[in-house]
Amino acid sequence: MHLSECIDLFSESNTVDQEVRECIVHWLWRDKTNFHNDESLKLDPLFGALCLSFSFGGVVMLMLRPKWQEKSNFPYTLFACWLIFAQGPLSFWADYMSMTLQSPAHVIDKFSASIMFVLYFWRIIDLYKHCRPSNFILQLAAASFAGFCFINAQDAQEAYDRDSWIFYHNLWHCFPLNLTAIQIYHTFILGDYGKEQVKRTNSWSTFDTVKSFIGISNEPIQKTKCT
Repeated sequence: MHLSECIDLFSESNTVDQEVRECIVHWLWRDKTNFHNDESLKLDPLFGALCLSFSFGGVVMLMLRPKWQEKSNFPYTLFACWLIFAQGPLSFWADYMSMTLQSPAHVIDKFSASIMFVLYFWRIIDLYKHCRPSNFILQLAAASFAGFCFINAQDAQEAYDRDSWIFYHNLWHCFPLNLTAIQIYHTFILGDYGKEQVKRTNSWSTFDTVKSFIGISNEPIQKTKCT
């Protein structure tokens, strides 16, 4: 049972019924993959390194700590530390060291990643409130692309397509690297010191959104760092 199958069930009923819930629970608690005991599956060091991209992303979050997190209830430091010390090592353990093994790593990794993905959307909401539209749009696009790659990796695993699974799973693990690139772009290239709070009726008009996306603003520069 894979998450993509649960999504298919949900799309058929458009409701989280008992069948969908049972599918999700079964997926979460499954402690092995379709590649269980597949000795022909060879994962190169790059695959293992990308598993640790979550830890790298957490380090960058702490190094480029934005001002908006001081005005938010989002657990910014906890989120970053969890990426560094939990999600990165868990991904490495489950996806690189235990991919062909039956291991509790698969269960723990899925629970952790699910919580982190939900928390990330909390972070996106705060970006929407406090930062320029380009930051919000790019991070939402990165999250959407990551979800697309994850589902395709699930489909490839279900079809027992090793090459496609490795390809899409690597792209899924590039998610923190994409977010890091966005954060660096807004911090060091745009010099993003936007308004303390973005107002829908003003900065979110089409014209202002385009100007903000390319780094042009009619507003006076203030001291709130949006990254």
